Amino acid sequence: MLPGVTVDLPPPSGAPQPTPGQQPGPNPEADAVPPPIMPPPIMPPPYAGQQPHPDHPGFPGQPGFPGQQGQFGQPAQFGQPAPFGQPAPFGQPAPFGQPGQPGLPFAPTGPAGRNALAVAALCCGIAAVIPLVGVVAIVLGVVALHQLRGGFQRGRGMAITGIVLGALGTLAWTAFIVIAIASGVTAEPERSASGQVTGQSQVFVDKLKAGDCFSGGKKDQIDLVTAIPCTSPHESQVVTIVQLPDGPYPGEDKVTSQAEQDCTDKADPLLTDKAYDELDPSYIYPDADTWRGDRSVLCLVEAPTGTTTGSALK
Repeated sequence: MLPGVTVDLPPPSGAPQPTPGQQPGPNPEADAVPPPIMPPPIMPPPYAGQQPHPDHPGFPGQPGFPGQQGQFGQPAQFGQPAPFGQPAPFGQPAPFGQPGQPGLPFAPTGPAGRNALAVAALCCGIAAVIPLVGVVAIVLGVVALHQLRGGFQRGRGMAITGIVLGALGTLAWTAFIVIAIASGVTAEPERSASGQVTGQSQVFVDKLKAGDCFSGGKKDQIDLVTAIPCTSPHESQVVTIVQLPDGPYPGEDKVTSQAEQDCTDKADPLLTDKAYDELDPSYIYPDADTWRGDRSVLCLVEAPTGTTTGSALK
C-alpha cells in the first residue's frame, strides 16, 4: 500500500466484530427466533341449504345474523311473534305459557255491587212518613255518598233519592208539628183528678183514654181530634182500648176483622142500654205505618148524625 493513499474497503460481511478491548454485547438480530410456520386455516364445510355470502361468493352465509339466509337459528323479525323458546320481540306481549310473559293474563272483574247504605237510605226515604225516619234516610244517604267516592260500588242515585225523600218527609213532619202547635194542639187533654176531660183541646188520637169524649173522628185518616167533656155535645166516645197481638203487619183485612171481634166482645158489655140502642159501634185501628209503634184499637160509639150528650158507659 502506498503511503498517503486511503483505500475505501467494503464493510465486512456477517456480524460486527468487536473492537479489540471491547466486550461483545447482545445482538438482537442474532438472538431473534424466527416465527413458526402456521398451516393455512381450514374452513368448515358449509351447512346444507346455505347460500353464498353476497359480498364474498366463496364463503357461505353465517347463521344467526339478520339479513342472511341461514336456516338454523335465524331470529324473529321485528313485529312478528317469536317461536317457542325465544323471547317476544320488543313492543308485543309474549303469548301465554312462553318466555317473556310478564304475568298471568288479566281477568276482568265482575260488575260492581250496590252500596248497602245507599239501599238503606232509599228504603228509609220511602218510609219517611214515619216520624224521624226521614232524618235517618238523610244521614245514611250522606254517609253512602262519602263511601261511593272511590267508584268501586254503585248506588249514588239511590243515595240521592233517599236524601231527597228523607228531607221531604222531615219537612212535612216539621210543618205538621208547627201547625199543630200554632193551632193549640196539646200533649194531653185537660183532666180532673179522677181522669175526666174538663176542657176542650186538640190532641193526637193516641192520647185518648177509655171514657174520653171527642169530635173529629169521622174521617178516613185520623190524626188530630178535639177532646170534649162528655157533658158537652160531642160526636164519639172511647168505650175501651184493646191491643192486637205482636208480629209482622198481617194486612188491613185481618186487622179490621180482629178489631171488630175484640170490640164486640169487650165493649158491648160496658154500654148502657140507651147507648147500645141509639149509638153506632165503631173503632180506630192501626195501619201499616203505625203498626210497629202502636197496635192499639180504640173501640168507640158514635152518634148516627150530629152529636150526643152524656156518657155511654154504665
